[in-house]
Amino acid sequence: MKIAPLTLYSLAAVFEIAGSSGAAMLAPFFMKAHGYSITLASVPLFVNGIGRVCSDLTSGVLASYFSSGVLIVAATVTAILVSAVAILFLDSTTVFLAAFAILGVTEAMFALSIRKIAFEQSEPGQQGRAQGQVAAALGIGFSLGPLIGGFVGRAFGPEALFALYALPQIAGLILILLGGAHRSRTLTQENSIELWREGKKLLGQSWFLASALAIFQSFVMLVGVTRIAFPFLAVHRRGFELDWVGTMVAISRVTDTLGRYTGGRLCDRISAPRVILLGVGIGIPMFLVLPYGVGAVTLVIPLTIMTMGFGYTNVGATTFALQSAGSNAKALALGLTRAATSLGNGLGPLFAGVLVQVFGYETGFHAMAAFSAVVFLLTWWGLKRQPAGAASDSGR
Repeated sequence: MKIAPLTLYSLAAVFEIAGSSGAAMLAPFFMKAHGYSITLASVPLFVNGIGRVCSDLTSGVLASYFSSGVLIVAATVTAILVSAVAILFLDSTTVFLAAFAILGVTEAMFALSIRKIAFEQSEPGQQGRAQGQVAAALGIGFSLGPLIGGFVGRAFGPEALFALYALPQIAGLILILLGGAHRSRTLTQENSIELWREGKKLLGQSWFLASALAIFQSFVMLVGVTRIAFPFLAVHRRGFELDWVGTMVAISRVTDTLGRYTGGRLCDRISAPRVILLGVGIGIPMFLVLPYGVGAVTLVIPLTIMTMGFGYTNVGATTFALQSAGSNAKALALGLTRAATSLGNGLGPLFAGVLVQVFGYETGFHAMAAFSAVVFLLTWWGLKRQPAGAASDSGR
């Protein structure tokens, strides 16, 4: 029985994201073990996010000139080489941070490419389901990563993070090659002037900015909470070990994955803008109650509901960008949307770290709730001005 290429790419996503997210979980504890504060411990994740932003902005253009298959292979090979070299220079903070920045570039290029492949291989009216499938695969990787990272960290220490990063990338590369990504030739070539014109048009639309703001908020909170605020709350205030923390974060990423998968189907049923607002809205009360959790159950319940909402927003905003953009600007729209997620990835750890360190855990989480409420109102206002037919336009 022949396995569909998109299925192989999705399996590759599980491996690659599990490795990268497992390493990302260990990075702040690696920095903390070397004497850095909670805020400074988030610096590797910040530079990783900056790398993601740069990658998304350029990859959105590159995807209009090169096939997504070529880009996904290039990203994976680079990630393997960089993580392998970084193992040899763990004592150098400069090399450590440079490696995380470059890996941010490759991670974003992989995520953008696989989403574009999913859109290209989906039928009209099925884009939401295809995006949900890919987002769910990425979400499974995000679920497994912290779990694996927690046990690896307890067994071998945070210093094992680059080995944890490299090995799954190799498995992912094999699956990508089996899927024939290196033979892909599908692309939508546009000249630079046209891309610049389309980019200015997108950034001048309130509906596009609202969608980008929502997905930015979801990743600021997702990464900030699951990699900084929640782990340090669980370890330093509640006394949990790393394996327990990794397990709780992994459970929350399972519900994030569930949100991505079901959110994709909801986009086809009730429209992507409504899914975006649903995702932002259900997380707000969870920020208010989470810091008062004492045991594992009372900590995990609000965390999982919160992350499910992030999953809704993620797939909703991605689908909306692809459906709403013109046929010659879909790669660019996806790149700009992914840039918003990567900016959230980078700023989230710093944002959460500063709030927790300056205001404490309770007030810090309440400030996150207030921020999310403001984003909800702005997103609701912007999405009211969505283009006619955006919910159903296939762009084909």
